[in-house]
Amino acid sequence: MITGKFDSSFAMNKDELAFAEALDRAKFVTWWFRNPDKKPYSVRLVRGEHRNYFYPDFVVCLSHVDGQAPKQRLVETKHDLKDARRKSRHTPAFYGKVLFLTQDNGRLYVVTDNGGMGDEVDLGDLETLRGELQKTLP
Repeated sequence: MITGKFDSSFAMNKDELAFAEALDRAKFVTWWFRNPDKKPYSVRLVRGEHRNYFYPDFVVCLSHVDGQAPKQRLVETKHDLKDARRKSRHTPAFYGKVLFLTQDNGRLYVVTDNGGMGDEVDLGDLETLRGELQKTLP
């Protein structure tokens, strides 16, 4: 019998899991994928300040506006605002701007372009997330 070992590629911390469950409930999300680090099939982006890559946490296919064809977008959950600001310097043409989210006191917030905390994202209603992604359509 051949067996493989689970390598934790798709493992999520509790914040990522809560976000994934919210994606499952959102009617405008067609599908989503937990994007693992350093796999040949992973979505990777060149970081703005050097040639190393980073792997956004989620690929999310969603309808930005009801009735329009869904598009694939990238979402990264971060605890370090400075790191989010550095990683956001590069915008991939196909996916558009990566949306960075951060936790503060148990709440999820959009990371602004200057690296600060923006609007709160309610995991019970991801319309704020949808609106932020609409602003940066590719």
